[in-house]
Amino acid sequence: MTERRFNLPLILLAVVSFGIGFFGFAAESILLAVGVIIASIKLREKYLIKIPVAICIIAIIASGALFAVLVWQEVKGIGSTDYWLMRLIFGEMK
Repeated sequence: MTERRFNLPLILLAVVSFGIGFFGFAAESILLAVGVIIASIKLREKYLIKIPVAICIIAIIASGALFAVLVWQEVKGIGSTDYWLMRLIFGEMK
């Protein structure tokens, strides 16, 4: 029986995903987190995947909340961000 160990690059990518979401890049954070989850699932036979998947789920929830706040601000007309995704959805700022 082989012992599974932690995959440090996946853990670091999960932390980067959370970090970029924390600094305001919601869509990029979600995409990176989903990519890390997919890579973790593919490597589950060889490595422990609980830590990167947990960090990625937290990153997806936090980035989703940030994205919801950005959309809410744009709908209310008080949005002050120049985020590319908001411009794509709502057009140029007024």
